[in-house]
Amino acid sequence: MKVLYVSAELHPLTQTGSVGEICGQIPLALAEQGADVRVLLPAYPHALKSARRKGRPIDLGNPLGLGKSRLIPAWLPDGSLKVWLLDCPKQYDREGGPFLDARGTPWPDNAHRFALLGKTAALLAEAGGMLGWQPDILHGNDWPCGLAPAYLALNGNRQCGTVFTVRDMRHQGNFDAELLHRFGLPKSAFTMNGLEFHGQLSFLKSGLYYSGKIITPSPSFTREIQLKSHGEGLHGVCSLRGGDLAGILNGLDTDEWNPDHDPHLPFRFGPDNMDGKLGNKLEMQRQFHLDPNPDIPLIGMVSPLGRDEGGDLLVTALSGIISAGTQLIFMGNGDKDMEHSLVMASATYPGKIGVHLEWDHGMHHRLLAASDLFLVPARFDPCATKQLQAMRYGALPVVHKTGGLADTVLDCLHGDTGTGFVFNEALGGELMLAISRGINLFRNRAAWRKHQIQVMSQPSDWREPANKYLEVYKRARLS
Repeated sequence: MKVLYVSAELHPLTQTGSVGEICGQIPLALAEQGADVRVLLPAYPHALKSARRKGRPIDLGNPLGLGKSRLIPAWLPDGSLKVWLLDCPKQYDREGGPFLDARGTPWPDNAHRFALLGKTAALLAEAGGMLGWQPDILHGNDWPCGLAPAYLALNGNRQCGTVFTVRDMRHQGNFDAELLHRFGLPKSAFTMNGLEFHGQLSFLKSGLYYSGKIITPSPSFTREIQLKSHGEGLHGVCSLRGGDLAGILNGLDTDEWNPDHDPHLPFRFGPDNMDGKLGNKLEMQRQFHLDPNPDIPLIGMVSPLGRDEGGDLLVTALSGIISAGTQLIFMGNGDKDMEHSLVMASATYPGKIGVHLEWDHGMHHRLLAASDLFLVPARFDPCATKQLQAMRYGALPVVHKTGGLADTVLDCLHGDTGTGFVFNEALGGELMLAISRGINLFRNRAAWRKHQIQVMSQPSDWREPANKYLEVYKRARLS
């Protein structure tokens, strides 16, 4: 199976968050299962600098009149994956990120930049044989790749199956309808059954409407996006395509997230030897000037602090959390009012709350290793990987029942097979009740150890998800 995997971000060449990391892992997992994968990615300055260049650039001309373009065949820095970098200096050679400039403002020409990505993907899908490699599947990711299946479908594509992944219905890529002609799309496609969404050209709707099959990052999210409450106005399209939707949970890089040989940890451990986890906990308590006491439940949270991530639920529950006899360490940043509330609470409850308002990859690992309970109270989390990371490190997650969180955490009320604590309503009081159940289980040390071993033994690598992707690809080829 030859797969052209198209993304606007890809770790380690460029990344704005968890999506870039996930998009970097999926092609590798597919390749490990025998797929022949090439990745198409814009040639951002950092990507050009970081990639291993191989072969001569391939001239593409000026596909949409947006600037001379070429493909630069390359490899990831470790040589593990082939990449085609779409080099169009007018569109991609600029300081800042893939979507935002250095001030955090969206690039005003994002529509042009990602229309070019979609058009190039379609050209490769249609005429890749001219380059010696004809894909069986074009797999685009999220709104920046949304026009690719439209270009193929509207050109009468018959030889390449199309798959589209949607991870966030809120980011839709809606732009001025006048760009339709600029991007070489027919006016006849600008209808409710096509590219039009509230009078605008919608990249996300294009991907949802024209792709052969659609993948979301969880079965629950697949159901949610077909509802008015979660579909962000596109629930009708998602419902129409319901038979072509597949929810596939993400995996983890189990070499990266492995407490048994994690270089970030002062003490390593595993299900058969948990002494190291206690050592990490005591070390983290000392680092944040908390009482170094193994009998106090330590609660961790790593989050871009905001309402979607449930930051307000944490703030509401803070006094209850501390009154219940626990300690809390938070790492991350985001909403300034919530940050202020956490800092003030750490002063109000000295020795009880630790706050680190910066992102630190190594500390993320150490906090997982130190935590007994790990909070993921997000209102919205279709991709959901933090709870998987926590379980790998023997920290029982406390999660809101949504998206991938609902699909991966089984409440300990179910008995020995439970893997965490789930609350149904996004309310501070509901979060506190779930934490209280976690604290009560922690007090029963024999039962707690059973659940720790249970969560650490959960399968979480990419093998099963990759095989499910390949099944979707097979169906897409036949559709």
